[in-house]
Amino acid sequence: MKQTKHQIDQWLQSGKSSWDITAQGIVEMRIPADMPYHEYFLAVQALIGKALAYERWLGSKQLQAEVSLAEVQDYHDAYYQELSLKLDALGNIPYDTCLANPDYTVRLYGEQMGRLLCMLYLHYRQYLLLLTRRNYMILDRFNKLYLIMQNHAHNNKADYHHWHDLVRLIVMDDLEQQQLFGLMMQYSAAYPYYRDIILSADLSDLRYLYKYAMYIPEHTLALARFMAEYPETELKQLAAYIVQAYKDGFERGGKDMSKKKALQFVLPAGMERLARLVIQALEQTGLAAANIFVQTNPLNRQYGYDHRFDSAIYYDKVFTDRLIAAYGNAVELLREEISLQAGPVYIELFGETPFAPKDKPTALKFSDKQMQLNRKVTAQCAQLIYQYYRREENSFCIIAFPSPEIGPRFPEYFAETVKINLLDSNRYALIQQHIIDALDKADHVRVLGKPGNATDITVQLHKLADPATQTNFENCVADVNIPVGEVFTSPLLKGTNGILHVEDIYLKGLRFYNLKLTFTDGYVTAYNCTNFEDAEASRRFVHENLLFPHETLPIGEFAIGTNTTAYKFARQNDLLALLPILIIEKMGPHFAIGDTCYSREEDKDHFNFTDGKKIIAVDNEKSATRKTDPLNAYTQAHCDITLPYEMLASITAIQADGTQVDIIRDGRFVLPGTEELNIPLAELEA
Repeated sequence: MKQTKHQIDQWLQSGKSSWDITAQGIVEMRIPADMPYHEYFLAVQALIGKALAYERWLGSKQLQAEVSLAEVQDYHDAYYQELSLKLDALGNIPYDTCLANPDYTVRLYGEQMGRLLCMLYLHYRQYLLLLTRRNYMILDRFNKLYLIMQNHAHNNKADYHHWHDLVRLIVMDDLEQQQLFGLMMQYSAAYPYYRDIILSADLSDLRYLYKYAMYIPEHTLALARFMAEYPETELKQLAAYIVQAYKDGFERGGKDMSKKKALQFVLPAGMERLARLVIQALEQTGLAAANIFVQTNPLNRQYGYDHRFDSAIYYDKVFTDRLIAAYGNAVELLREEISLQAGPVYIELFGETPFAPKDKPTALKFSDKQMQLNRKVTAQCAQLIYQYYRREENSFCIIAFPSPEIGPRFPEYFAETVKINLLDSNRYALIQQHIIDALDKADHVRVLGKPGNATDITVQLHKLADPATQTNFENCVADVNIPVGEVFTSPLLKGTNGILHVEDIYLKGLRFYNLKLTFTDGYVTAYNCTNFEDAEASRRFVHENLLFPHETLPIGEFAIGTNTTAYKFARQNDLLALLPILIIEKMGPHFAIGDTCYSREEDKDHFNFTDGKKIIAVDNEKSATRKTDPLNAYTQAHCDITLPYEMLASITAIQADGTQVDIIRDGRFVLPGTEELNIPLAELEA
């Protein structure tokens, strides 16, 4: 590992001396007003200058101490302001005339050149992040690209195809080192950038947030202030609960955590105080949170949406074959570090303003051929990494809290969410076992929506050869998925038919209106929503954001959520559309499209911790082909879609002889033994 790190360090630093010269030259040069693409070169020059000003503060301990919070925010705001969708002092929307906006660049430079320059501008917008990673090799290459393109423009030799080839060359060059560096950031402790900030920063001084070199919204500052005042005792209890839930995931899954040494820890900026305590508690179990990733919400989510298919510029078979080979070599070099990974811990936020994007014809899109290539890349890279990242040996834990963006009642919502997250797992397990016992007698389950909701879907269950020792459903409490509250299974595909209709739901950071999926023998065969007036644009929206890069996906999971306490909280405060799927999935039946919950660990025995029965529904007809067709057996996708109680008429277990047993009828749990779940629902009505 030391030798590998030394090689990567040399690669990162190899462009430093040249970069010093090219960066200084770019910020000092005069760009003639009559030069072709003058506005573009001027904008990139200004962006690099802003990044260098910001980085001077980041790279100097003296400046970090001397420069005030307000001054640091000025550096930050100057770098990100052009992405804003809010009116500025002159009454303009900065992003409307930003070169990262494909509508604007295409209007200026035409479709081909506009798309190319818009894609390239995104790379220049990553300049600050590359500086914090000290990736001078890539920085210098982009500086030189800028100078070459400017020279061509100055001599009236600007040609799309030549510039396209130059961009592609930079992306392709040193692909092996780029992939290795990316995997080292993800799986090794060689570059602990975020960890160093979290463990060493003075969290009472909010300037630490700007060391991340990412956009810091006001609600992140508010969260950091809130966490700074949170009672220490309660924070320690919360950290201990998260770590215990993580350990429970191993224990209940029959997995040996002592074989693992490290894990990935993902958290929102502003929650570093809790993160420190979680890291300390994890280390007491023998696990190092060596790979830490901090996240914030972007200033402009449309910007990210506009650029989601930028790689279409260079995405062909030559590139993807080279990418797969480079990824495979990197995996082999890091196989020991990867094999020692225990699985991630996630802390997430919810309550952000739902995002409904604009569909821009000017933005780059993948062709059908490129989608096929992407499926190949995704499948082959997954097969490579899962040689050593063993799902059957690993676990995970995920928990969510509200963001201050949710509104002025944030402290109240935070306190209520903590209570929901700490609900008694054992109590729920006993209630949920009654549901499992009823479902295990069924041949299939039928789910119906209330009048006005078109849901009518039949879910086909596996056949139990020995009901005394076997079960179809897992009794899921608060371990890998916090909060408590669901029973789930992997349905059979053949015989699973019907329509799932959800009137309003937040998936993958996007809001969907009237999402409808039609299943035929377990596969999505039709889909749409009403996000856009144009039906085809709405259909494309579903495909690009839920199915891509696949034309269809199978049903991978059917579950019944039981957390009526969380539902009561959401309905009382009109938060249903703002909650993450982690909590929403506990508020009614949910259906996952993609792989099963036991993906890549089907051959390990799984048992319910409540009754000791073996769970036999661990795969379906697609994942069952894993030994004969491993590349196509998995989709590398799993998206949970919940039908909340308010849209639900009934869930009925139907036995082979036609006997029907209702689990839920008219919005109430009616199965004997589940009556307690109706108490929050009755309180909500009252």
